[in-house]
Amino acid sequence: MSSPDPPAASAPPSVGPLPPEAYVRMTLVLRVGLGLSLAILIGGLAAYILVHPGATSESVLSTNPILGYLSFPGLGSGLASGAVEAFLTLGLVVLVATPIVRVLSGFYYFRRAGERAMTMITLVVLVMLLVGLLVIGPLVR
Repeated sequence: MSSPDPPAASAPPSVGPLPPEAYVRMTLVLRVGLGLSLAILIGGLAAYILVHPGATSESVLSTNPILGYLSFPGLGSGLASGAVEAFLTLGLVVLVATPIVRVLSGFYYFRRAGERAMTMITLVVLVMLLVGLLVIGPLVR
């Protein structure tokens, strides 16, 4: 008589409700966004120092050189004309947009996986980010 076969080892449970590729892609969004914003900011800062060699931190802060580029038309015309301050503003915009895009990608993946609770949590976080950026931010300025 043969002995009974041992039970087959079950596959280890997944880390979360999403496939690992989703987490890799969401992490990639953060890494690319941070790297891109740092490259733009470092290049813009170096160019600003070259263009304005005598500028002190006090003079720069008192004049707020990026103020004219905080709108899309202003940023677009500044980038088209090659204004250094516009590139600094673009670096800041990319830096601020990075976590928002990350939350959007999380919302997409949770929605696609059918995770209703995580989809709602991610949607609430996205709404809070946008309200802070588009409503509260301008009121504080």
